[in-house]
Amino acid sequence: MAGKKSMKNMKFEEALSELEAVVEKLQNGDLPLEEAIEEFQRGTELSKICLEKLNAAKNTVQKLVVNPEDEEDYQIENFEEIEAGRGNGSDGEEVF
Repeated sequence: MAGKKSMKNMKFEEALSELEAVVEKLQNGDLPLEEAIEEFQRGTELSKICLEKLNAAKNTVQKLVVNPEDEEDYQIENFEEIEAGRGNGSDGEEVF
């Protein structure tokens, strides 16, 4: 089992793959109790890592808004602005 420090440096895909393997082991139901608890704890840590990486990615997602009168004129808005209801294309802008 990788230490916490090396787990934090995992890529999302790697953490997700390992989390899926942990879930499969736990679903089989044939682990001794102590090992099942260790795997559950590892799965919890992997789940947190995946969530942190997804949230970081979400914060970098941007939306491109093009002015319909001038396709050369556009704005880039952060995901948080989109979620807050700003930049939703409701003022005649095309949203891509």
